[in-house]
Amino acid sequence: MSTNYYKDNEDLRWYVEHGVDWGPLVELTERRFVDADGPQSVDEALESYRDILGMVGEFVAQQIAPHVAAIDEKKVHLVDGEVVAPPEMDRIFEQIAELGLHGLSVPRELGGMNVPLLVYFMNSEVMGRADVSVMAHHGFHGGMAMAALVFSLREGTTTIDPETGRVTETKFADAIAEIIEGKAWGCMDITEPDAGSDMAALRSRGVQDEDGQWFVTGEKIFITSGHGKYHFVIARTEDVADPSDPMSGLKGLSFFLVPTYEDLPDGSRRRIVEITRLEEKLGHNGSATAALLFDRAPAVLLGERGQGFQQMLMLMNNARIGVGFECLGLCEAAWRKARDYAAERRSMGKTIDRHELIADMLDEMEADIVAIRAMAVEAAYHEELSQKLQLALDHYGHLNEAEREEAKREIRWRKKKVRRITPLLKGFASEKAVEMARRCVQIHGGNGYM
Repeated sequence: MSTNYYKDNEDLRWYVEHGVDWGPLVELTERRFVDADGPQSVDEALESYRDILGMVGEFVAQQIAPHVAAIDEKKVHLVDGEVVAPPEMDRIFEQIAELGLHGLSVPRELGGMNVPLLVYFMNSEVMGRADVSVMAHHGFHGGMAMAALVFSLREGTTTIDPETGRVTETKFADAIAEIIEGKAWGCMDITEPDAGSDMAALRSRGVQDEDGQWFVTGEKIFITSGHGKYHFVIARTEDVADPSDPMSGLKGLSFFLVPTYEDLPDGSRRRIVEITRLEEKLGHNGSATAALLFDRAPAVLLGERGQGFQQMLMLMNNARIGVGFECLGLCEAAWRKARDYAAERRSMGKTIDRHELIADMLDEMEADIVAIRAMAVEAAYHEELSQKLQLALDHYGHLNEAEREEAKREIRWRKKKVRRITPLLKGFASEKAVEMARRCVQIHGGNGYM
């Protein structure tokens, strides 16, 4: 059994050492190395990324993987209106918080490590290889902290020093700090009983009173880690202009941040949004998939009314890349389990990995993993660079006119690549995750079924 899920992954380590042009990404992430508390060169930054990946690889192999079966068997439960996780899950997340991993990509001035999102995604693969439930729930910590910062930047409620690139003030600083410390997390609430992929049919409503306070009312279902405190909720604020146009409903959606509970000084909790049930699933049992009831829940409008669909797309694009890395971890686990079993199981005078049919299946699985990782790294790299170049354009003062024009051209080019790669990544990786899990069961034969 591996003792480090990063160090035993030769292809992943190749990207860290050779396959990624870290220079542009590090310089933008480190804001031209103006932070005395951070690395002062690309090489120094890369060395710290190696250390983080190695640390996470060891932690996942030794502290998460041994408890996966117990987490899946014990499941999460709804008790007196609150979600109760298996004790193994709680201990893992206490350790993750102690390691500071919830703030991996959050700027240092807000309490994070200021590590590129690409490194965060690579860690997601490593974590997903052990347990997708743990990885998915972890993603709703740091990922939602960064989302809060990005939404605040987009609406102009975050202030950045143009000389240093440091955040001096941000609207959601308290929420970000709470998430980084592991005391809370966030999630995104889109799906409703009669509106999943058809977002124009969403019925949840956002209404504003005479004092300007917004409130959200409606039902959301299939919400991953839906017992979190900070919910990014899409709801209708405008009436459908043309009922005969199936897309017109998208123009009436707005995006909100809704705190769903309040912890009181006496240690009790006051629920603002009710968790009505947890879904029973075939697997993925350490992950809470919740149904929620909003009844005039106080909300904060993000951006402007009517921008909900565009706001959601920004959040979902990063989420789709995250799903690619999550699937990659699952594929890696399925291939390795099948490969190791086939190398030991004997049939007709030889181990079954030497039978042509099984050897071909294993080779194809390995080749597909290499292909998925290539797409995942490419998508994550260009998406992050395009976002950080835009951040530099909007908020940094050190770019001259020629640099600004070059940045605009580069952003357009990189966004074009991301638009092509991201849907391919999510579609291909998702299908292959299911296929490789099935093949892993098949290669294990009767033992796989049992």
